[in-house]
Amino acid sequence: MNRLTVALALVRCAAALLPDPEQRARHLEQWRADVRGAAELELSPLRIAAGTAVAAALMTVTTRKETPVLPIGPLALALRLVDGPTARRRAVTLAALSGMALLTGLGLLLAQ
Repeated sequence: MNRLTVALALVRCAAALLPDPEQRARHLEQWRADVRGAAELELSPLRIAAGTAVAAALMTVTTRKETPVLPIGPLALALRLVDGPTARRRAVTLAALSGMALLTGLGLLLAQ
């Protein structure tokens, strides 16, 4: 069994992880072409195949579910504050306030 055969088998397994059949077929075709073209670029087909496996796992994990979880508490407040035309400045302000709160908590913890 040569490296190309093993790499193509790994790509097939990686594509099988994807939930959407249309997406699965498209990525399988692209990934097979990438693995076959790896030799032209002097790349290892196994490394390309390993990258596709990682990408498939991440795509599977980050795929949206049918029932979204609504944010509550501080997360909901942060999402409301950051939205809008001044989003970048608000995000920096929120990050600074969170950092100060964390440092204050650590200071109180260490002062005990």
